[in-house]
Amino acid sequence: MSYKTILVALDAGPRCAVRVALAAGLAARHDSHLIGLAPTGLPDVIVSMNSLVPDAVECIQLSASFLRERAGNVARMFEEQAAAAGVRSFEARVAEDEPLDAVVRVGRCCDLVVVGQTDPRPSVEGVAGDFPQQVVLHTGTPVLIVPFAGSYAAPGQRVAIAWKGTREAARALHDALPLLRSAARVVLLEIGENGAEAPPGDDAMRDARSWLGRHGIAAEARFEPRSIDVGDAVLSLVSELSSDLVVMGGYGHSRLREWVLGGATRQLLAQMTVPVLMSH
Repeated sequence: MSYKTILVALDAGPRCAVRVALAAGLAARHDSHLIGLAPTGLPDVIVSMNSLVPDAVECIQLSASFLRERAGNVARMFEEQAAAAGVRSFEARVAEDEPLDAVVRVGRCCDLVVVGQTDPRPSVEGVAGDFPQQVVLHTGTPVLIVPFAGSYAAPGQRVAIAWKGTREAARALHDALPLLRSAARVVLLEIGENGAEAPPGDDAMRDARSWLGRHGIAAEARFEPRSIDVGDAVLSLVSELSSDLVVMGGYGHSRLREWVLGGATRQLLAQMTVPVLMSH
């Protein structure tokens, strides 16, 4: 597997350039085609179809024109940045759609999607607060989430893998292979139940290390008895190991027809200090 096509979600926020820089660096490193997607969003205008709002249609047209112009400007800035970064193959697309729908649709035919962590301060207009979580749950593609603070030019030198013997964790491990092959250090982290020691003959951990070894990746294994929340434990170990990338499965379930993420996943996405590669 390789990242032949990388998609980066564009917006008019101040962190867009940081996200593009990271995606452009990955595209240059992996000789990928880079797509910068600038969704316009939809006009936030409620039209009452009666004579009391004779200018409603004109208002919608003006709003839609502004959204298209803004997305076009964002797309042009992406092109300039990608060219300056030395990306050999790239394109900018303006999509007249909501950001989530546009990124999910285009991302399904990509190898990696790059989005930004939700900023607790006022978010970019038109981008939902749970945007990265919903992209993870609905795209079917690995998603690299970039923190809302700091710079991350080349993540993946020191990788921490939040490992469990589950489908989601296995999916994330497979999807991270292109990054793991060039990493200087890879650590498989397993968090036990409260106070539990490592299970004797931990087959899931041993099998994961052996599988990575056959791909030429020498991974360390580390088991930590759980004394605090799983999310806190992972964040603490990431800091201790000076990791610059976390790989983990995105655990989701349906609640009243709405897809939501589990507690540990939500916590990590809220408090992340380094980029997180997540697969569902």
